[in-house]
Amino acid sequence: MRRMYSMTEKSRALYQLALFKHHYTEGTSWTQILLSFGIITANAKLFEDFFSIHLGLTIPMVIAISIPSYVIFCYSIGHFDESSGFWQVENDLGYRVTPLSEEMLKNIRDIKKRLESSTITTTPDCL
Repeated sequence: MRRMYSMTEKSRALYQLALFKHHYTEGTSWTQILLSFGIITANAKLFEDFFSIHLGLTIPMVIAISIPSYVIFCYSIGHFDESSGFWQVENDLGYRVTPLSEEMLKNIRDIKKRLESSTITTTPDCL
């Protein structure tokens, strides 16, 4: 059986690359949120005539309504995603697919089984 190595054992450069990717992904997530607010503002300006003529709203009013509505809508989708269990299924799937994770899980179950069997054999009868 092939021995599994940790990231730091294999290559320090590989670890640094993975850490860079993690930080990059987190940064893009926050950037996406900020860009969404900019897109909402740009669309409000683009459709300024429609909002003012048909709805009687000014640009600040449209932005004041749109951004909180967008945040509430996105939060609601995220909350539903988490409460329905889909988020957990995604995380479990990502965990299961990794060969290193499968090996670690197998080792943990093996250790647990050994501990349980040694506890049973070493427990005094008076308990």
